[in-house]
Amino acid sequence: MAYTVKITAPAEADVYAAFERIREVSPDSADKWLRNLFAALQTLEEMPARCPLISEADELGRPVRHLLYGKRSGTYRIIFDIQEQSKDGPIVRIFRIWRGTRDAITAEDIETEH
Repeated sequence: MAYTVKITAPAEADVYAAFERIREVSPDSADKWLRNLFAALQTLEEMPARCPLISEADELGRPVRHLLYGKRSGTYRIIFDIQEQSKDGPIVRIFRIWRGTRDAITAEDIETEH
């Protein structure tokens, strides 16, 4: 079953903020990082449940997952949930894309407009 991957406005802002930080240091690396990030997001179209629940899921009261992207200190958490039943078919909703070293996710961090 193919899922539609939808990126929320906060996640999109996270992506471009990270891209700008990387671009300041290495423009060529930033372009590659962005291309590969979108390729990683596309992998969520198939079997997104392969990704583990985040440690904060119990506190959030819902099954939020993450896909890790990058290496070492450049690892990012792609934080998302899966909506099997929606009017648009099955959806993977990307809430945030944060550096792996950042603080734990809270409910306020993943609130989206409905």
